[in-house]
Amino acid sequence: MASGGIVLKATIRQLNNKDVRLRRRAVRKLFELDDPVAIDAFVPLLNDEDEWFRGKALIAIQRWASMKDLDLAERLSNSDKPEERILACRIAPVVGKSSERILTRMLDDENNLVKQNAWKNILEINEDFIEGALENNDVGIRSLAIERIQSMDEVDNDTLKKILSDDSSRIRKKAINLLKSKPEKYSSGEFDEIIIKIAENDDRIQVDALIMLIESGKENELFSRKIPIWLENEDPMMIKLIAETIEQKDWLEINWLIKKIIKSSNDKLISRVLRRKKSVEADEIRKEILLDETRDAVIRSRIIEDLFGKKHNEEITKIIFDLENNNQKSISETAKMYRESIS
Repeated sequence: MASGGIVLKATIRQLNNKDVRLRRRAVRKLFELDDPVAIDAFVPLLNDEDEWFRGKALIAIQRWASMKDLDLAERLSNSDKPEERILACRIAPVVGKSSERILTRMLDDENNLVKQNAWKNILEINEDFIEGALENNDVGIRSLAIERIQSMDEVDNDTLKKILSDDSSRIRKKAINLLKSKPEKYSSGEFDEIIIKIAENDDRIQVDALIMLIESGKENELFSRKIPIWLENEDPMMIKLIAETIEQKDWLEINWLIKKIIKSSNDKLISRVLRRKKSVEADEIRKEILLDETRDAVIRSRIIEDLFGKKHNEEITKIIFDLENNNQKSISETAKMYRESIS
């Protein structure tokens, strides 16, 4: 212990050496020793002419600040330098009861990064500031409020509706993801109408809203009326996410949705949904499509292709073998390739 203290003091003294190389070496050694006692030695470096030393001082103070550094936090919060006010925001939560007062002073700071840090930290220590953050004109601050709400066990429905109706697409997307993390909320059906409104009016987050409605698993009149329109969307990302979501569901629970997908003209979606699905329900749909001469040859061929190398049930295998004589060349050739793949 004593030996360690001697090394620490000797290293701190090196911070005042005229040789820059020795000073830098001392800084590195102090970080290696990782003793909070060294924090006081770094405070003067905040005014050093060398940017490297100023940067290390900011890091050291943030790392080692504690309740005894209230005066330092106060001084930094009144600094003309934005980087020092940001530092004040970051160390405020550890300096005790005065932290809220220090942070409140910077909530309307002229520097956006200072303001963001002040809000982020005050939201962490006091939930009462959430409402004010949600009312703020700055989208970034409203976003911070949602991130804080995400960590809470309880959130009231009015607050959720408020952020789902936000003017910003970025906020509405965060609100959708927040609601997705609370299935007991969205499964109630209370939010369906507002979610559908988002899906109708915001292409950028339509897929997020749609996926959540699918995940809820339940049918309602409004959703059933709107979803056929959305299912025609051939955007690859939309198709991928819908298929992956449905893959996790029990098809018996969402039979109404599966029927709407199969009735759609979105062959890419139909193919993707069926591709890896092994179930009686999926096989019935495969048979229905393979036997339907009104269906596009592309989707019928694609379903056969997805079965290459797999010996399926006798009924589907027979249907595919019979399709070797189909008058559509692409279907007959694909059927022949299927036979070869399983022989």
